[in-house]
Amino acid sequence: MINPLDLLETLRRFPALESFHLGLSCEQEPLLPEGGRKDLFCGALGENAICNSCCRTSFEKAFRDATQDNQPIIFQCPIGLFNVAVPFRSDKNQACCLFAGGVRDQGQDRPQMEILSNAASADGTALLEKLEQRPRVNREQLDDAIAKILAVIPALANNQPLTQPLQKMTQRLNAITAIAAEIDRTHTFDEAITLLGEALIILFDLPKIAVILTEGDVFCVKTVLGMANTSFKISSQKISELLSCHTDGKPIILHQEIDNFFPQVEAERVICLPLEVEEKSLGMVTLFDVDLHHRDLLLIEQLTGRFSAKLLRLKHEDEHSQSHATAHRLITMISELSLFTNCEALYRNLVEMCCELLGASRGSLMLIDKTGESLQIAAARGINLEVARSAPIRMGEGISGRVARSGLHLLVSDIEKDCRVGIPNRPRFKTKSFICFPMKAKDRIIGVLNLADKETGGIFTDVDLKHLHILAGHAAQMIDRTAALENAQKLEELAVRDPLTGLYNRRLLETRFHEELNRCSRLKQSFAIIMVDLDFFKTYNDHCGHIAGDNALRKVAALLKKSAREMDFITRYGGEEFCLMLPSTTKEEALFVAERIRRAIENEPFPGETSMPQGKLTTSIGIASFPSDGEKFETLVNAADLALYQAKSKGRNRLATFEPIFQQRSKKTG
Repeated sequence: MINPLDLLETLRRFPALESFHLGLSCEQEPLLPEGGRKDLFCGALGENAICNSCCRTSFEKAFRDATQDNQPIIFQCPIGLFNVAVPFRSDKNQACCLFAGGVRDQGQDRPQMEILSNAASADGTALLEKLEQRPRVNREQLDDAIAKILAVIPALANNQPLTQPLQKMTQRLNAITAIAAEIDRTHTFDEAITLLGEALIILFDLPKIAVILTEGDVFCVKTVLGMANTSFKISSQKISELLSCHTDGKPIILHQEIDNFFPQVEAERVICLPLEVEEKSLGMVTLFDVDLHHRDLLLIEQLTGRFSAKLLRLKHEDEHSQSHATAHRLITMISELSLFTNCEALYRNLVEMCCELLGASRGSLMLIDKTGESLQIAAARGINLEVARSAPIRMGEGISGRVARSGLHLLVSDIEKDCRVGIPNRPRFKTKSFICFPMKAKDRIIGVLNLADKETGGIFTDVDLKHLHILAGHAAQMIDRTAALENAQKLEELAVRDPLTGLYNRRLLETRFHEELNRCSRLKQSFAIIMVDLDFFKTYNDHCGHIAGDNALRKVAALLKKSAREMDFITRYGGEEFCLMLPSTTKEEALFVAERIRRAIENEPFPGETSMPQGKLTTSIGIASFPSDGEKFETLVNAADLALYQAKSKGRNRLATFEPIFQQRSKKTG
């Protein structure tokens, strides 16, 4: 049994209780405060209406509740001050309560205090000033006060000499307080976990400990002490079920069920201490083969409670840091995508970026075709693109087709259980969670983006959807813009290219000629013009047909590309005549290029060429150069044309350079 006055005197020695008013009450005895008025617990606040009428009623109710359930309780008095009531039996076997309180809620703001003080006293301002002077505490400090009181009571109850037990107990309590402060100062999860493990082993001599924490949607073993890590395996689902069945935050004692949760651990007793803060389960600390005194278990709970609070703060910091990093990465991705002017590269990089952003191992971009009736895969990750393209999806059919038709995204955690889908998971997918997101540009659906198989094995979340919405929203506008630019470039390309051979046409030749003319005039350089004409091509067409003639022109165009240099500009000038412009090239250098072209055509077999006058399809070539043979487009091309006819007049299948004396243009006979 306990002498109440001894208990009150003992508790006054603890620095951690300095902020609290202390008092006690026993059956059929008045409330005995630490100081001040005998009828008021917080007499230092002065007389006021609420305290005079309701203070005793409030404490009497707390006394009844605590002694009836034999459990400590936390309550507030009428003016909002926090108090704790801890029940015990006195040396006269009376039901008693130790009260510690008269402290202000750390979260209470001034407007709330003004309302309470004005209701409590005619001089609300004076009472408000006194309330503001009261120490402020949080829930952790209240729990800590209860733990210290509970730690003292057993020593007094057993009539033990107080000096040694209190000294040992004080040392342990001080150590717990110091370690809790150290946990608060840690910067990483690993630091906090290591400190907790060391403290439990040293202070309580625990043989085996494991710390299990949530990591995304699963529970993972973060550290194991006193056992081999390789032998410690858990089922995340079973741990989740265990904690969901015990939501009161109290220790969970396991005996026969140990094998169900820790199949590879040999133990006869396991104490599981849930790590819960703000109704969030962060995991649990497991103690193996220990039978702790109630007092020690309460102290460990205080330490794990502080550890839980620190974990939550670290999680919030980590989430904030990740959110900042994600926002920065999103900006970078959007900037990088805006640089692509090629649709294929844009599609490929968009899928890669979305997979990276959401941690998906599979992804695909499907675009609506020109008919508006089907979806075609434009880029993919985790699946062969050619295989994927072989199976287009009609609008309204399948998951992607329905999303494209409706314009509504689909975030699925389990494809087999989601009533919107409800189909068996396909063998090629490792997980059952996916996102199908519609791509909208100017209120028009242009396709869908599919992401599946998180690399962690988890499910896609609303946060993933939010990030995807930002990136895909910008990307859809870029796809629309890039496709429009590419189409415009194709139309522009068609306007300057010969449709039969694919070579540039005369229109672009004139433009490039003037650009080269200005450049060479400025740098005092020369350039050459080569005119190429097929010999007796009309005869070839008459004998072999126009289809064979068109094929021959295509083949000659390919030979010109192969024989000319990379910097040379090749055009189809008209009919069977071709023109090449050779930048920064003298007439003598142009002769080597022209001869290579002539030989390539002469040596190339053409169907039906044996019917030609020379038994082969050949070419005649004329060469002129700037500035010696002319400084205008018409002049220089005419000079090369005259050289061409000079080559024809000398027997064809040869080349000739422009000679000023050859002024009369011969009539073409081939």
